Amino acid sequence: MYIGRNDIAVPVYGLMVLTGIVAGVIVGIRLVKKDGLSVDDFTLLAAYTVLGGFTGAKFLYLWVSRDAIQWEQMLNLSYFRAVMSGGFVFYGGLFGGFLGLASGAWIHGIQARRYLYVCIPILPLAHAFGRLGCGAAGCCYGIPYQGPFQIVYRHAAAAPVGIPLFPVQYLEAFIEFLLAAVIFRMVSQKGGTCRGVELYLLVYSMTRFLLEFLRYDRVERGSWKNLSTSQWISLGIFIAAALYILYIEVKSSAGERGKRYG
Repeated sequence: MYIGRNDIAVPVYGLMVLTGIVAGVIVGIRLVKKDGLSVDDFTLLAAYTVLGGFTGAKFLYLWVSRDAIQWEQMLNLSYFRAVMSGGFVFYGGLFGGFLGLASGAWIHGIQARRYLYVCIPILPLAHAFGRLGCGAAGCCYGIPYQGPFQIVYRHAAAAPVGIPLFPVQYLEAFIEFLLAAVIFRMVSQKGGTCRGVELYLLVYSMTRFLLEFLRYDRVERGSWKNLSTSQWISLGIFIAAALYILYIEVKSSAGERGKRYG
């Protein structure tokens, strides 16, 4: 979907992604200032994170779509541009973003953990805007559906045209906006000491696992044992986050007992 005049058309997907990044930076600067952290260090880490995120999202897309890509045509400039300009997988961006954050922190000697915990609301906020862009573009589309809020595309990047579909992109965006608001409130009250990262990983991985059943493009993105690639990743993240929280709780309880009886 495009907005604007015929001679000046702006792709809504790209506009929403850009809006998400700008909104994330604005919120991040506010949280960083409130917690007494360096805005310059935040900006530097954000640049590494965004670069790593886009790189990881593209790499995972190329991997899950490897059977559909005509690799022999990749030397064709027009085909190469078409493949590289569209198609991103969020979980690749999530891992790539964390890797970019860690790399930037290591290169410049910045303690990244506090920035991560203070700025974690940025992630669901920016992703929510991206999902709005998906809904406008017609990618990451839902299953055929006759009911309230159904979407019928007349033109779409990937979704079937003329078929009522479930608005899964907009449902995910709504959930992520709520999640961003909840974590933002937690961070505003407790700063980097709150467990916003763990909450995000638990809630989003569970949400994504369930929403995948409502998506109609699962075959295009790879699957195994009746679960999509994203569902397997969601399970892994959920288990890892839950085990980490359990480890922290056990360690904290042991420390309290040691103080009490030491």
